[in-house]
Amino acid sequence: MGYEYDRTPLSGELSKIEGCVRFHKVDETKWEAFWDELVRGYHYLGYEGQVGARIKYVITLGKQIVGAISFCSAAYHLGPRDEYIGWSEEVRKSKLHHLLSNNRFLILPWVRVSNLASHILSKVLHQLREDWEKQYEVTPYMIETFVDREKYLGTCYVAANWTYLGITKGYGRKGDKFLYHGQKKDIYVYIMDRSFIREFRPDIKRLHNEREELEAMINGVPTWFPSILKMIGVEGDFTVQVKQLFAAHLIRYMIYLGRKEHRGHFVAMLKGFLSDLDRKSIEPIAVAYEGVEYVRNLTHFMGKAKWDDDDMHGEYVADVSLQLSHEGGMHTVDETGYKKKGKNSVGVARQYSGQTGKVDNCQIGVMTGYVSPLGYGLVDYELYMPKQWFEDSHAELRKKCGVPSKLTFRTKGEIAADMIQKAVATDLFQAKYVGADSIYGSDHSFLDSLPEGLIYFADVRSDQRVFLTRPALVTKPYSGMGRKPSKLFPESKPCKVKDIAEMDDLPWNDTVLAIGAKGPIITKDKIVRVVEVRDNKPGKDVWLYIRRLSDGKLKYALCNAPADATYEDVRRPALLRWTIEQCFLECKEYLGMDHCETRSWIGWRRHMLLCLIAHLFIIKMRTEFDFTPQSPGSAPHVDQPVTLDDYLEAAVSMADNMEINHPNISATLDRPQQILTIGLIKMLISATFVKIGLLLKEVDYYLRTMAQAFDSHTRSAIRRALAAQDVFGIIPDSG
Repeated sequence: MGYEYDRTPLSGELSKIEGCVRFHKVDETKWEAFWDELVRGYHYLGYEGQVGARIKYVITLGKQIVGAISFCSAAYHLGPRDEYIGWSEEVRKSKLHHLLSNNRFLILPWVRVSNLASHILSKVLHQLREDWEKQYEVTPYMIETFVDREKYLGTCYVAANWTYLGITKGYGRKGDKFLYHGQKKDIYVYIMDRSFIREFRPDIKRLHNEREELEAMINGVPTWFPSILKMIGVEGDFTVQVKQLFAAHLIRYMIYLGRKEHRGHFVAMLKGFLSDLDRKSIEPIAVAYEGVEYVRNLTHFMGKAKWDDDDMHGEYVADVSLQLSHEGGMHTVDETGYKKKGKNSVGVARQYSGQTGKVDNCQIGVMTGYVSPLGYGLVDYELYMPKQWFEDSHAELRKKCGVPSKLTFRTKGEIAADMIQKAVATDLFQAKYVGADSIYGSDHSFLDSLPEGLIYFADVRSDQRVFLTRPALVTKPYSGMGRKPSKLFPESKPCKVKDIAEMDDLPWNDTVLAIGAKGPIITKDKIVRVVEVRDNKPGKDVWLYIRRLSDGKLKYALCNAPADATYEDVRRPALLRWTIEQCFLECKEYLGMDHCETRSWIGWRRHMLLCLIAHLFIIKMRTEFDFTPQSPGSAPHVDQPVTLDDYLEAAVSMADNMEINHPNISATLDRPQQILTIGLIKMLISATFVKIGLLLKEVDYYLRTMAQAFDSHTRSAIRRALAAQDVFGIIPDSG
């Protein structure tokens, strides 16, 4: 073909890359073996050959080979497709050869060109029609494809205007039989011949192009203003992209809603959570997005209507894993309170709430999350039901609130342990760590229940007792009277972790843990090997990690990392556990997690689920519009903890335009950064939904001030650290 096949990384905007996309038909040529090799080596399904009608293309962009695509005969039976077309069994058999399937589509892994996939899908169909008619003397009417919903979102098909039809039932043809394999996939189709519409009239009005339906629900076409977003590679009308991304996000959840009006309520609730309404409860959302006459309908939808929220939650968990799963990830667990005035909401009682910092009238939700280098989010939720809710005095209230009859009392630790076990059992999340709040870190039964192979980093209270060294077990001296003592006691007494923090012979370490929103996170910490106290006796050997925060407060955590772990190994999860608290903050401050006003069990669960789906859209937005800086910033970058001395040496080298000689410190980043905060994303979403394009000017302002604040804080932090070591004049005031 005369085109280059190399692995040189190719990235950027499609419009800025020299050359155009071309398709080279290779089936039944000497190049077919090359196509087979590409797909076998780089497509997740591989390739074992194919019998029957087929056309294969090698895809080039300019002079470089960038991928491969192929088409074959359509599936013999496909319920959603056949229902969409509306043809009889007899007509289906006679016309099926006019339907094709896109059975392989590969973009080579070193090619990361924006909008390339959707451009290919749009452009290839014209050539496919000509080639198929020439080779098989059959006019293609419609083309279908199947997207593995566990691995991909189908965004490129949506962008190329393919129609989403639903999900396969998980059966595959083997000989003359259809066998269940369980691998359900999303179905997309594209009509290639307009006469097909005239002849069979696929019932578009009945089944809808769900993307168009969703975009119609997501109203608002704001005025666009030139934005600093262009500096981070975001081209075009951002708000149009928000609308399209929101539709693509919601599509996968539609099948669990059933009736069309339920879909409208679902979209309204999600828009309400993402809006700037003061209250994100049912009534204000209904008034804002459906009309005052729909308040009762939306209330029924959230509390009594039949839609599959359990399976929708399973879909959400799979969606989160696609966005965040990473081998260095951490499962996190914590609880959050929801203050209540009355006594009739499910699970409400006088109990301690971290939200108010005291015993209050509230509900408590136990939640698990997940964090990795790709981001953070919530995974599962359960309402804690205090013991009195299972007493006879609450029998009538349990019935009114729809509490499941088989539900029994469980401690918070038991609830959390079950959710962690369930998340691990799905195999959806790669993880190395478990992070826990002090309520769970001080619960030995919870820690003992964690799956093997996971390292826990669990906060503990300041009065948590440990042994500095493993004591011998001895009996009390015999007094000469009565039975001789046989019960064993530790020879030395344990001490509180706060006492260890005060020990002068255990020095504080100056450390840079990571780069935060305001520059390097410089902290002091102590790390020491200790022995747990179990029933007043020595337990397991663990690490004690003590960190002094910027306000002078101390945080304590126990970590069961191996005995040969380095200090860096122990420090690494220190900044991961807090992300679940950040999730609570974001969901409550911006998305109305604590605005639930329904009293029922199912109403609370549905409110949490929809709030989490809204938060996941924020996560996707952060990822969609991340960017890789093209030049060094105002401070060196670290991906893992380093000593302050090493970091300052790197900062001095960087200021002098010298090379940084440290394996874990770099001047520039080689991976994308998520710079859009939830506040900025919410402003952009509001600009999309409520037609206030002026908000984009505010985004410009906040992006600039955020960058200036980062630069200022970074320079100040490094200057203070250098000054403390009698080093002056290294970092300039500006530039």
